[in-house]
Amino acid sequence: MPNWTEIVDLKKSAVIVVDMQNDFCHPDGALSLNGGDVSKCEEIVFHTQKLIDYAHMANILVFFIKTTHDETTDSKVWLSRRKGKTHATCVTGTWGTEYFGVRPTNQDIEIIKHRYSAFIGTDLELKLRTLGCETLFITGVATNVCVESTLRDGYMLDFHVVLLSDCSAAASKAVHESTVDTVKRTFGWVADSEEVCLAFEKMEKENNLMVETPAK
Repeated sequence: MPNWTEIVDLKKSAVIVVDMQNDFCHPDGALSLNGGDVSKCEEIVFHTQKLIDYAHMANILVFFIKTTHDETTDSKVWLSRRKGKTHATCVTGTWGTEYFGVRPTNQDIEIIKHRYSAFIGTDLELKLRTLGCETLFITGVATNVCVESTLRDGYMLDFHVVLLSDCSAAASKAVHESTVDTVKRTFGWVADSEEVCLAFEKMEKENNLMVETPAK
């Protein structure tokens, strides 16, 4: 299988940042209070912010995905996922929904979702198509839940998908690596932020060279 660098047109790509929010990442957030391990979330902040900065430098779109839940979206089936957990996650309007570690600038696009996948019940696909995106560099939490759900749906909708292994986190290394392996075998590519940032930087320099070189 060819490497992503042989297939992807970076000018038609976007970075997707999934659920970097207090309730999923902060030690005082709902996931942690329900007994989950969020320690890996802090570790990906540096790499994720660097990726975002390089994407901005190269004029590559960045989409921030934010989860919210309330009585207008909490169906009986959806509530059953909690399985007795006492702390609700990402209740609309609460501190838990706020961004953790990274946050959008005025040049980024925010998508509000209410299910695991950022494509379900949102206009993410419409905006990606309208803006000419063909490839998604996917980051965030949790690797095996919302990140993987978004990645799978993106692939099934005919987007190239690249999972950033050091910009995504799960409750354990084993669970994270399981998704990494699944993506490698079935859905797309896995890369690290250094590799992708270098590609963004190369594209940015090439674009500047084209602008600075006058036509003959």
